[in-house]
Amino acid sequence: MITVLLAAWNGEKYLREQMESLLGQTNQEFTILISDDCSTDRTPEIISEYESRFPDRVKSLKNLKPSGSARDNFFRLLKAASDEYLMFCDQDDIWLPDKVEVTIKEMKKMENVWGRDMPLLVHTDLSVTDQAGTVVYPSMARYQKIGVYDNRTSHYLVENNITGNTMMINRSLKDLMVDIPKTCVMHDWWLGLMASCFGKITYIDRPLVLYRQHGSNQVGAKSGMKQLSERRNSREKVRENYRGLFGQAKAFLSIYRQYMTPDQRELFEEFLKLCKRSRAGKIKTILKYKLFKSTRVRTLGQMFSI
Repeated sequence: MITVLLAAWNGEKYLREQMESLLGQTNQEFTILISDDCSTDRTPEIISEYESRFPDRVKSLKNLKPSGSARDNFFRLLKAASDEYLMFCDQDDIWLPDKVEVTIKEMKKMENVWGRDMPLLVHTDLSVTDQAGTVVYPSMARYQKIGVYDNRTSHYLVENNITGNTMMINRSLKDLMVDIPKTCVMHDWWLGLMASCFGKITYIDRPLVLYRQHGSNQVGAKSGMKQLSERRNSREKVRENYRGLFGQAKAFLSIYRQYMTPDQRELFEEFLKLCKRSRAGKIKTILKYKLFKSTRVRTLGQMFSI
């Protein structure tokens, strides 16, 4: 069975539309588990309404205090879930009608090849929309120039190519989770690191989510050029981002060192030494261990920013 994990917080404006898109799926073999992060608007009332209407399909966690972030709200959901397959859902998007059907079909194909004990992750493309739900960029992967087929751990160390609201993972991947450090950047990035190290990742080259952009998005869609421009204009932001990468990698190595191959341990250790190397040493390490971002321009920028 599948559980859809829906993280909510002050989402009254869009939550109902998202819920209807879930309940309108062509594959209805799933339940919805909602974690409301102590909203102050009508979100709790909307959740209660759907729980009453669909008592066997919709459940919610009873949270007494806020988690503090979308990341921690999703991790709270992950700890509470126990189904064979888990999907991740933002409150303000719209799922296309066959999202569940297409994603579970791909997951089953992976299981046929690798077995159910292999930690598996499936993710897809999405279409970017404005506040009203009108598509402005049909493919976010192409719009942002995301390296969606680069599933090497070396890539996930420096860049995340998975958008959380498109993911499905299996229980084997979820069961690898132990401690979740505060230095984890985002839940989807952490799961991508886990899957790239110990499992398999597949990408579906088709948008299955309408990804709504509005002023309250915690993480929004930005073009490659816009991201580059913002980095140029904020050196401190760049330094903060890299501190996040190194903090995440250090925590991951500490938690999973015993499960890694010697080559994987070496990769993490050499990445963590980057800050102490000369500029030439940094470039040499990036090239040797293929610590590449999605585009050559981003990788070049990394060589001179770390």
